[in-house]
Amino acid sequence: MRAVPQRTAALHVNDDVHLVVESGPDKGLEIVVPPGGARLGRASGNDIVLTDPALSRFHCRFYYKDGRSLHVSDLASTNETLINGQPSVDGHLRVGDRVTIGQTTLKVVRDAPPGAPVAKPQPVPEPAPVPPPPSPAPAADAPEASTGGLEVDLGLKRNEFLEESAEPTAGAPTLRRLALTAAAVVLVAGVAALSWKLMQPVRPTRPGAPAASGGPVRLDIHYEKVEASPDNIFRYAVQLEDGRLAVRVDNLQMGQHISREKNTDPKLLELLATSLEQSGFFQLVDEYAGITPGVWDMSDLTIIVNRRAHRVRVLNRLPPEAFKKARDEIEEFVRNEMGLHALALPPEKLVELGRNAWLAGKKFFEERDVRYDNLARAIRSLTEAESMVETIEPKPSFYEEAIALREEARRQLEAKYNDYMFRADRAIKLNDWKEANANLQILLEVVPDRSDEQYQKVYKKLVDVQRRLQRK
Repeated sequence: MRAVPQRTAALHVNDDVHLVVESGPDKGLEIVVPPGGARLGRASGNDIVLTDPALSRFHCRFYYKDGRSLHVSDLASTNETLINGQPSVDGHLRVGDRVTIGQTTLKVVRDAPPGAPVAKPQPVPEPAPVPPPPSPAPAADAPEASTGGLEVDLGLKRNEFLEESAEPTAGAPTLRRLALTAAAVVLVAGVAALSWKLMQPVRPTRPGAPAASGGPVRLDIHYEKVEASPDNIFRYAVQLEDGRLAVRVDNLQMGQHISREKNTDPKLLELLATSLEQSGFFQLVDEYAGITPGVWDMSDLTIIVNRRAHRVRVLNRLPPEAFKKARDEIEEFVRNEMGLHALALPPEKLVELGRNAWLAGKKFFEERDVRYDNLARAIRSLTEAESMVETIEPKPSFYEEAIALREEARRQLEAKYNDYMFRADRAIKLNDWKEANANLQILLEVVPDRSDEQYQKVYKKLVDVQRRLQRK
């Protein structure tokens, strides 16, 4: 069953509130974490939505470990989740702790599930009002208007707004009441119109074609996979927002803790968005749940394409084919973008591959004067050696040596590049086009990666030099 947020805001903290927003755009908001937990962020697909622009769309999740203690888990957010000022991937919360997310600080005022017994704090008296005195506040025990068991939050429940919108005293201008009423009606109508617009389907966009709004295709992905057993906990989290891809992998048994980020090619995202729309994911129901004693195997996937969003959660059962297709495409995309193919290999195989790459890099470095591109080949092999064993603890003996040798190879490559570039520029100034051509040809071998800015700079010079040679 999906967690449904319960949010309240009053002039005092009631007994069921777990979190109070101490600072940030939503200051004064009181949050109740339901028994099933709640996901928090700035996207409308969250259980708890805050307006802080520094939050990730899906930032963190509050839940009860073993159904008793309140915890917060970071969802690979850009700005991390801090508990009492310290970054935390998954932390236990106690009364008085402060959770910082973006520009928002949440204070923990209750750490037990709803309905669990807890000591009630003594009420704090309100400060004396400033003359002229306001009308008497409604009694704390007064029942709220019934909404059929469902509480609707339109963003009006802030302490500051409640203070302003209290029933005016006798003789107060009627115009003020009318203005507040009109503002509430307009806001309700705006929320209804926006909700209707967001629910309208969006046709799949062809690769390279503009979105319905005339701009590029928007693709956001929030994917979390957790496999837990009495022996190990494995967590894999992917977040794609505004073209920025972030991935987090934690494997407690192997001591793996990997976190990477990079910007992605918009054209690749358009192709992926089209493929995901055609996978059948948007036709799935919200949840597929089964029961497997002693195992927690959960996949939670949210895909947003333009104005179309859908979230599906699979727990302890085989996923439907459309979910599996979308999930596999996302995981393959992430592996190719981030170079995380090695995660599927056992530690001993990773060490073996890393050692082979280290020996190859060492050989290329020793033969750096045999071929112009050997320094570049050494850097590539030594980088591979590092990436193969970066998740292994303790690190093998060659790990530090590989990093040190790679940095020395980079220094020597930069020196060689500058030397031959100086020779080429000097020849160009002397109109010695043959000499300039020879040095630029060598530089293309020194820096063989065509995507490298240095390669592109050399290539442009070479084209112009060869044009002059042909003319001469």
